[in-house]
Amino acid sequence: MNTAFRFAPLFSLFFIAGLFGSCEGQPQRGVARDIDAEELKTLLSERQDVLLLDVRTDMEWNAGHIAGAARIDFLEDDFSAIAHALPKNQPIALYCAAGGRSEDAMNNMAKAGFTELYNLRGGFFGWEDAGENVSFEAPALLPKSE
Repeated sequence: MNTAFRFAPLFSLFFIAGLFGSCEGQPQRGVARDIDAEELKTLLSERQDVLLLDVRTDMEWNAGHIAGAARIDFLEDDFSAIAHALPKNQPIALYCAAGGRSEDAMNNMAKAGFTELYNLRGGFFGWEDAGENVSFEAPALLPKSE
């Protein structure tokens, strides 16, 4: 039997796998990952386009927050409606008190098509524990989707 014919099925298999397994031309999956306080500080200083989003309650917010943050309470019924109206291509860093609600919010927004999301691991408590500054300023305005 000719050697080329013996390997033809194998080459066909690799060719077909390449067609279906290739990521080229496919939409990119977004970023949705945890970051620590140092990474958040770096992200905010290096990228002016990042929306910092506090998803805690009013009472938690009033006890202190990260400077420059906007706020949407994850526990309110209208969280998804408000959050999903934000620009989906804008990078968003989320935080809550300890990281659980903001992780849930990040997953909610990732499923809605947001492309770049970061969750502050350890939340606001982790921010404070890292010795970072606490603010008592009014929340930043939420951007509108285009």
